[in-house]
Amino acid sequence: MKEITATRRQTALPEWAVLERQLIRTMNQTPEFVLEKYTNLDGSMLWPTDPNYTSTDALDDMYESFHNWPLFYFAGGDEKFLTYSHRQFDAITEQFTHYSCGHGHPIVVKEYEQGYDWMHQGEGYEFFYLLNLADPENPKNRERSLRFAGFLLNEDPDAINYDPEHKVLKSCYLGSMGAAGRNFDGTPWMWADWKQWYGLPFHDLPGITTVDEMHDEKKAKRMAEAMRDRLAHSDTLVNLMSTSMVMNAFLHTGQDKYREWILEYTKAWRQRTAENGGLVPDNAGPDGKIGSEMNGKWYGGYYGWTWPHGFYFLADALTIACENEALLTGQTKGCDWIRSQYQQLLKLAIEKDGTFFIPQKHGDPGAIQEYHVNPEKVLCMDDSAKTTDNPSFSRLVEKDGWYEFMPLPQTQPIHLWFLSRQPEDFDFIWKTRDFRGHDWQEIKTFYSKFQGEHDLAWLNYLQGGFPDYPEKILLHNLKQTCTRMKEMDEDTEPPEEYTDSYLQKRNPITMEGLVQLTMGGPLPIYNGGLLEVSVCYFDPENRRPGLPEDVAALVKTVDASGICLELHNLHPIRSRKIVVQAGAFSEHNFQKAEADGKTYSINDCRFAVTLPGNAEITLRLEMDRYCNTPTYHRPF
Repeated sequence: MKEITATRRQTALPEWAVLERQLIRTMNQTPEFVLEKYTNLDGSMLWPTDPNYTSTDALDDMYESFHNWPLFYFAGGDEKFLTYSHRQFDAITEQFTHYSCGHGHPIVVKEYEQGYDWMHQGEGYEFFYLLNLADPENPKNRERSLRFAGFLLNEDPDAINYDPEHKVLKSCYLGSMGAAGRNFDGTPWMWADWKQWYGLPFHDLPGITTVDEMHDEKKAKRMAEAMRDRLAHSDTLVNLMSTSMVMNAFLHTGQDKYREWILEYTKAWRQRTAENGGLVPDNAGPDGKIGSEMNGKWYGGYYGWTWPHGFYFLADALTIACENEALLTGQTKGCDWIRSQYQQLLKLAIEKDGTFFIPQKHGDPGAIQEYHVNPEKVLCMDDSAKTTDNPSFSRLVEKDGWYEFMPLPQTQPIHLWFLSRQPEDFDFIWKTRDFRGHDWQEIKTFYSKFQGEHDLAWLNYLQGGFPDYPEKILLHNLKQTCTRMKEMDEDTEPPEEYTDSYLQKRNPITMEGLVQLTMGGPLPIYNGGLLEVSVCYFDPENRRPGLPEDVAALVKTVDASGICLELHNLHPIRSRKIVVQAGAFSEHNFQKAEADGKTYSINDCRFAVTLPGNAEITLRLEMDRYCNTPTYHRPF
């Protein structure tokens, strides 16, 4: 391993470096308080409050409460976060073996979700992927990883999920008991408050035009029967999120069977996109054909174009698949797949006040699309177009079956740019910003499950347009942590009133600034993406991942040729050594480094830097991307 020694002493400590170390110190002080107040002694959760809880839902919510704890350890957080992460994953998994899914067996079977959709599995098992990244040598992590991936590869005779002949996953509900079309049992799809925000799954059932009609049990029964008939045995595009579970097994072993499954399944959806004229369909029947369970329609799949969220989760699935494909093939040309979807949607956009409102959903042309939306975000018709008596409902603008016209969420396009590094992808992001606000030049405070969504501002910083972004995002993250700790300290909500998100919204760990600034990458796609970053770090003295004590890092630029990285040792006299790795999985290579007028030939995925007390170094790192087989292998 090549070594570089910093020779320049700091004349003043950068504010961002001080804030970075302060954020790490502050978050290091939080976990015991959280666990003592909001979990039982064995780590089990205080929700569900009913020991007879019955549902297919909620396992993911419990995992999500700790999703970024192993990532914080991986970035340089205290070792106890790894210990607690293992404890919580084990405790939650065990706890949910005692609750019924409502179909004659527990929610968790063989330590895994018995059968649920991959939107929820994706967000829940993000915790598991990051736990493996943080501790791949843990034998339990490895064994579970191979076994869980085996459920998708039909390696467990009780869990047949994949049809290798037709290249489909056999249901939109999958798990350790096999394809779970059994969960669609025809139980009436009754009205619920949350359904008001998403509209109807189907618009071609006579006499059913709005969500409010689901108060009628007969109509709710007809909707449930249509869902059973169309969805129970139909593959759905969001199942591409499952490629991360198989990729996780590949990172442990490098075995070809995992590579082949991911590429085969992804290729099948690419082919269906081509068959659909270049627009990605959201469903495929048991025969592998588009719409064979949907009366021939390319839309209507579970978590698809029509219901509940539209393109957002389709974009997540496509992005995750493209990222995993790039890791396996070493090529980013697959970006054309998701790029082409953006371009087609942009052609359908409605421009208003300088902002492109881009359709997020598609349904039957001419069908009534009327439900509860935020009119400041989504284009709606005026009041004269209303067709129901529900004052909270709005009729949405619809054009040839396209609706929910809104500014394009930028998280996935920024992942696309980070993957491709192509100017056209950057230009698309800048063109499709919401110009009514200033998200690219300010830090906003709002609730987000993953405490992120400042991607535009970070991208602007990388381009030189937001020079004090590091200081501002770190101050924002500090405020997030301190505010949540204060709220928890003053919290008087009785546990019997907790809901499934009770600990998600209290989690004091916030990773956006640390991932962007120290690793030079975006947060993982929340619904099951792996960590895609420019660099990560290892502490050779303590033989663990993350920034060593007293060391601060800042990735100042990211482009197609490499990055600019600044490292500081804040200790006045003690020397620190750090190993810098290209990518989270050694997937990239450093060709050379330039620092203080010297050029160092590296030609490796890692190199070491020695930082004497009070030393700093700025490195321009030339990189070859996706040139190595990705692996969890450690440098020690």
